[in-house]
Amino acid sequence: MENKKLWLGMTVGVVALGATLAGCSSDKKEEATPTSAEATKSAAVTPAKRGDVTVSMYDRGGVPASEGTYEENRWTKFINQKGPANVKFVPILRSDSTKKLNVLFASGSAPDIVNEYNTPFRGSLYDQKQLMPIDNILQYMPEYQKLLEKYPQLKKAGTKQDGKIYEIGKVKEATPAHILYIRTDWLKKLNLQMPTTTDELYNVAKAFVDQDPDGNGKKDTYGMNMSTYSEQAINEIFGESSSKTLLAWDIKDGKVVRAWDKELASLTFKKKLYDGGIIDKDYINDKDGNKAKQDFLNGKIGIFVQFSGSVGGLDLPTLKKNVPGVEITPLGYPKSPMGTFTGAIDNPVQMTTVVNAKAKDPEAVGRYLDFMMQTDNARKTIYGDEGVHWKKAANGCPQVIDADKSKNEVAYALDYSMFYSAGIDKCNYTLSGLSNPDVLPDQKINMEMYKVIQGIYFDPSREYPGITLGDHMPVYPADLQVINTTILKEKDDLFVKAILSGTKYTPEQAIKDSQAAWDKADGKKLEEFMNKWYAENKNTAFLAKDAMAIIKQQMEFVK
Repeated sequence: MENKKLWLGMTVGVVALGATLAGCSSDKKEEATPTSAEATKSAAVTPAKRGDVTVSMYDRGGVPASEGTYEENRWTKFINQKGPANVKFVPILRSDSTKKLNVLFASGSAPDIVNEYNTPFRGSLYDQKQLMPIDNILQYMPEYQKLLEKYPQLKKAGTKQDGKIYEIGKVKEATPAHILYIRTDWLKKLNLQMPTTTDELYNVAKAFVDQDPDGNGKKDTYGMNMSTYSEQAINEIFGESSSKTLLAWDIKDGKVVRAWDKELASLTFKKKLYDGGIIDKDYINDKDGNKAKQDFLNGKIGIFVQFSGSVGGLDLPTLKKNVPGVEITPLGYPKSPMGTFTGAIDNPVQMTTVVNAKAKDPEAVGRYLDFMMQTDNARKTIYGDEGVHWKKAANGCPQVIDADKSKNEVAYALDYSMFYSAGIDKCNYTLSGLSNPDVLPDQKINMEMYKVIQGIYFDPSREYPGITLGDHMPVYPADLQVINTTILKEKDDLFVKAILSGTKYTPEQAIKDSQAAWDKADGKKLEEFMNKWYAENKNTAFLAKDAMAIIKQQMEFVK
């Protein structure tokens, strides 16, 4: 979720991301680089030359006129005055970033350093040989060397097929991507037990529709929601991780296969919810999920599927104001016929940055990146100046002094340090605010609830749905991307048809028709690609087990 969560944490008065390890090293031969200690020693005795660097910067339209522009403002001046290089920032419109960057690369005028969250786009640059491996410039990046040693998953995620590191990333707090909440006051009123299986989940949701849990004498409540990203949570309950951009894959007998059985199970359940009147019949038009959220905040949904693990995004104050006496609690994914799963994890190892193969001064590139990875320097563009924009709270963490001032003078600058690993600082974790006596009551309630959520959604006994996190799935070459897009469109249309068509079109028929569309579009090429990737990279790629390992490491870190 990019850097928005960090700013949200700052505006509530205590910095908390609230939003996202032991690993296997590559067994491929790599070019030798000095250890972080050796690099630090070398940097201390060797005067660094001051080079010129160009850096892409997301233009989100957020710089107030009084602050200047993305190219020149108080923070770019700080970077150029205190940093090791002369830096020219190249603003790239966020909504059109990959298109603009493609044009710049095609014309030979792309920046030396490209900051871009889009994983397929970065993959395409590697395929086109537009990128420089960073192995030889790591000697100028002791901060990143230390990070790679502590979090070897970063190296896994950044290493390409030739065994060299091409992508730079950051570690951030791991958070659940989707969370179920249930109205426990409704459970008590209807004398129902907490559901632990998908059959029980359906029966409870059905009771929430039929038995007038809000006591207004009308049948005007929904059992649960299924709009937009909420539908992905239902997929995950059945162990499949499909989305608008990803097909559902599984590992069976050491091979990558389409998860047709899990897709059938999740589709059948979704159709049952629709046919039973448990979800809003017009869910398909709730494109951003706001209709469902408003229904929940107005007391009309019994089981709410929230996209994003940010407890603050639930807006408990509004819910309690609208529905006096409401009681809710997090609900773990119930056991399904496919197993018991956790939900998707908001990526804790996020790759953000690549280096142009035509960069004229690789040393300056490395020194600039190292400067911006140093905590004191990154804090400037994240929090602003101590004593001006923030002060130390009782727990030692940055606390905003004046929210409006920080919003005007600091908020626009987050992307200058978008590759900074906020996950190395305890202050950037959701629960950090619990140690601050000045934390607001509503925040404290949110954090206490998040402790419960962590216990449920980070339970190691639950299986992760899918091979790996979406950002770490292999990137298809252009021809296979066309096949993937075609198959996804066909599948989505058929599945929606099955949900909405009653007895006229069954989930079983939708799966059969999807398999026919798969064959017609030459889907076997995707399967061959996935199996080749898995066979060659299963011991070095960032997989689900690596995400769970980071979660364990982070839970220990913030104890």
